[in-house]
This record gives sequence, structure tokens and C-alpha cells, in this order.
Amino acid sequence: MFSFIKNMSKANRALLLTCFFAFFCNGSTSLVMGSVMPDLKAVYGLSDTVSGLFLSAHSAGNLIAAFITGLVPLWLGQRKSIMLLSSLAFIGFLMMIIWGNPMWLFVAFLFTGLGRGSVTNFDNRMVNLLSGGSPAASNLLHSSFAMGAILTPLVFLLLRTHISWQAGLAYVILLGCFSVFNFSRMRLENDKPDRKDKVNSTMTFLKNPSFLILAAMMFCYLCSEYAINGWLVTYIQNKENLVASLAASGSDPVSYSQTMSSLLWVVILIGRLTCAFLSSRFSQKKMMMISSFGITIFYFLMLSSSTVPMVTISVAGLGLCMAGICPMIYSDAAIFTNTYPMATSMLLCIGSAGAILMPTIVGTLAERFGFNGGMSAIFVTICLLMVFAVLNVVVKTRVPKEAQ
Repeated sequence: MFSFIKNMSKANRALLLTCFFAFFCNGSTSLVMGSVMPDLKAVYGLSDTVSGLFLSAHSAGNLIAAFITGLVPLWLGQRKSIMLLSSLAFIGFLMMIIWGNPMWLFVAFLFTGLGRGSVTNFDNRMVNLLSGGSPAASNLLHSSFAMGAILTPLVFLLLRTHISWQAGLAYVILLGCFSVFNFSRMRLENDKPDRKDKVNSTMTFLKNPSFLILAAMMFCYLCSEYAINGWLVTYIQNKENLVASLAASGSDPVSYSQTMSSLLWVVILIGRLTCAFLSSRFSQKKMMMISSFGITIFYFLMLSSSTVPMVTISVAGLGLCMAGICPMIYSDAAIFTNTYPMATSMLLCIGSAGAILMPTIVGTLAERFGFNGGMSAIFVTICLLMVFAVLNVVVKTRVPKEAQ
């Protein structure tokens, strides 16, 4: 599982650890938004539709980052670019603490998306380059994301209970400062790519069916993941039969919902480490296909269940099946991303387009049909993910001529 590390120089190993820590912070960024959303709604008087719009603003930031993170390094260099762009995420969280004006908060969520998307783009491409596209390396990178996602809701709940929700956001801001500091110490061999080299800005890979299938999978997966992460806590707190069941047993719906958010990512972490181990033994294309079928089954169970044991089992099963999809898409696309710098940007761009749409759809439908109706919209993209995962196995990969 760790064989890809053996041939790395000391400098490359340090760079790998920098990427891992930055992705840990990205996990914190992602999950804290779902955790803090009920507090933002209560304190600033936000509706479900407006809250969903903020989550979409975060995804819009991801979309913008997909374009600029592939081009800004041509002028500023990779180190300065990632320092500048990643810091925007934590400026956004500081803005949430300062003021509750809807337009101000929209910009704050946009900044968090810009910062998070920039780190996602940089880290995935850098780890693919350092490891030669190793599925194990990609799964370990995304495992560090899961670690941040597991820890943050628990830390947030602790700080919120004993201090305030603002203290929970301050924890994430502090992590971000350490991440930017680590980026400032990087030493990259090709820090400033040649602007005259057309390969650095070409998008000919968009004509390749194999890349388009992977991009469609990323669209469906991020569409589902962002909506689930953003609305899971609120969904559980508004599921009447489940809340009644929790009340009957003397449990707190707020604590249970935050615990489920962490459980989802505990299982995702276990799943990603398992995928890293299995990736050298089984085809990652087939692993993604099997996982997509599992996501469909467990998400349906989560929507149709109202008892604590079944919801808990459904969330755990959902996390296990979601675990390897995103890292294996990046790894499977390494033949494109290691050849074309803009390929990683476009994967993120296409995925973010779906992630922008779904949180708002869920929020809008929730106001009209309730959260069970709103969350049902995600089921459509999960079914589409299953279809594209099958195509990814069936359609033969076309190797780009520049990589031959």
C-alpha cells in the first residue's frame, strides 16, 4: 500500500505530507459548513432556500477555482498561487463570524469554495505526479480529508456546547493558518510553468470519451456528496418520526445528527484505507462500479427509514460505499491529469457544476415538500452515477497521444 513512497526523495515526501495536511483542513472546511448551518439559520434568520443558496455559493467557488488554479500559476507560480487562494477559505469563515448580512454571507461561502477548490486541484494533481497516479496514494490523500471531516463535527459540537458556535469556526480558521504556512515552505522544481507551452493550457482531452465518462462520474458524485454533507445534519433534525423516536429514548436530536455526520466520515475513512489496500489487487474501475450500486441501496434505505438503528446502519453503509469513488476517479484520470495541467481543473469544474445545483434544489424542494422530498432529489444523481460507473468499465480507455 505504501510502495509508492519508497522511491520518493526526502523533499517529495515532505511535499506529500504538506498535501495530506492541506486535505485534512479541506475535510474540516467541508463538514463544518453542515455543522454550523443550523446556527447560522437561527442566529441570522435564514430560510432553507437561502441556506441552500449559500451551499451552492460554496460550490460556485469550487467551480471558479477550477478555472483559475490551472492558470494563475503561469503568472504567480504554484507556491504563491496556492498560498493566496487557499487562504480565502478561512477568510470566508471569519466573515461568517463577523456579520450575518445575506450578501456578505454569500461572498463568505463563495470564498470557502474558492479556497477549498484550489487545494483540491493542487493536491490531487501534485499527489498524482509524485506517485505516478497510484490509486493507493490518491486514497490515502482522500483519507486525510476524511480524518478532518470526522474530527471537525465533534470538535465543533464540543466548542459550541461549552463556548459558542463562533469558537467552532475559529478552530477551522486556525487549522487553515497552519496549512498556508506549510505551503509557504514548499520548494517546487517547476514552480512557474512555461506559458509558451501549449500543453499547459490545452483542453483537447475534452474530446476523449474516457475523460468525459470520468467527468460525468465526478459531476454525479460531487453533486450527491455536497448535498448530503450540507443537509444531513438538518435533514435528521427535521425527520419527525426519527426525532420522536430519539425523544422517546431520551436522546438529543442535535447531538445525534452531528454524530451521524461524523459517523459518515469515520466509515468513509475506513473505506478509503480499505480501497488503498485493495487497489493493487482489484480493478479500480470495477470497484467504483460495485460501490455505486451500494450507494444507491443504502441511500434509499436512509430515506425510507425512521428508526435510529436503521438510519445509523444506512449512514454507515452509505459512507462505506462512497469512500473510494472520488479518489479513484482522480487516480483513473491520472493518464489525463499528468499529461494536461488543465485536466484536473476541468474534473473539478464539471463536478462543481453539479454541486452548485443540488444543494439549492434540496433546499427549495424541502420548503415545499419537506426534507424527505428535498433529499429524494439526490437519489436521481446517485442512479446516474451508477450508470456512468458501468460505462467506465465497458468503454475501453483511449490513451491521449501526448501520453503515448
